[in-house]
Amino acid sequence: MDFKISSFITPSMIIRLYILLSAAVSSKAVPEVACNRIKIGENWYDRDTLWGNIGRPYNLNVHRGSNSLFFSYSLPETYSDVDFQLAYFNIDSREYQTIAGIRGGCSVAIDQMNDDIYLGGSDGIYKYNMLTKLADFYKEKGKNIWSLFFKKNLFYISYPDQKLHIEFDGKFATVKEFENFEIDYFHVSSANVIYFANKTGLYKYDNDKMVAQVVNELITVRQIVEDNEGDTYIVSNFGVFADGKFEGLKKILDMKNIYGLAFDKDNNFIYSDEKNIIKLEYSVVGCDKKHVHW
Repeated sequence: MDFKISSFITPSMIIRLYILLSAAVSSKAVPEVACNRIKIGENWYDRDTLWGNIGRPYNLNVHRGSNSLFFSYSLPETYSDVDFQLAYFNIDSREYQTIAGIRGGCSVAIDQMNDDIYLGGSDGIYKYNMLTKLADFYKEKGKNIWSLFFKKNLFYISYPDQKLHIEFDGKFATVKEFENFEIDYFHVSSANVIYFANKTGLYKYDNDKMVAQVVNELITVRQIVEDNEGDTYIVSNFGVFADGKFEGLKKILDMKNIYGLAFDKDNNFIYSDEKNIIKLEYSVVGCDKKHVHW
């Protein structure tokens, strides 16, 4: 029996075939969208950029009472008299502002219990007033403040000698146990584990034996921070490490361009890279490996 193919092809079939072919061609021409989620440990998170296009944000700290992020960032080289600037960003209202009046402002420490926000620059320590949005001079006039930390007492690290000082009875004094160490970062955890870091690596200090124990001599520490549940994280040039109570230092985020880390009032991760401050929110959906975008 001799059938003619044309007798089975209708105009509607031709139209549908054309649509199918067009869709196949267009789907190949459009690039696949990269996944904007990030994985930490076994969990996936969506990224929300809070503040973009700023110079390398460091020293991220959240005042939990107002859910405001305080941090420092570097200014363009065209500014000859100032190299660092302090700022804050309210995570709830998205209100933000640079903090005036602190020359070379580069450090932050927060007493969460008393709502005291300490800021450091190249000419001493200041306290930030949340109502007036102004920084008032506090102490250590003329001292160049490299870093600040608060745990029952206020500590600061002076520059360029990198010495640790503690406030006691209204005055600051050098911490005798650390007189022989240069210190870039200092932290005392909720479990009273003492960490410090310098150019030679990360250490824990044994208060009973009065000796420093090496944790890692290969990493360059950029921040030591604790979340709202008391877990300690180390931000380094090799990524972010969590210091577990039993298993020791464990890498949870393999990202080399991370410079700061903090946790908001709901314990969400907030981190910074070279130009952005990004909030992470838990996601029930993950990404395929080929779609992951760092």
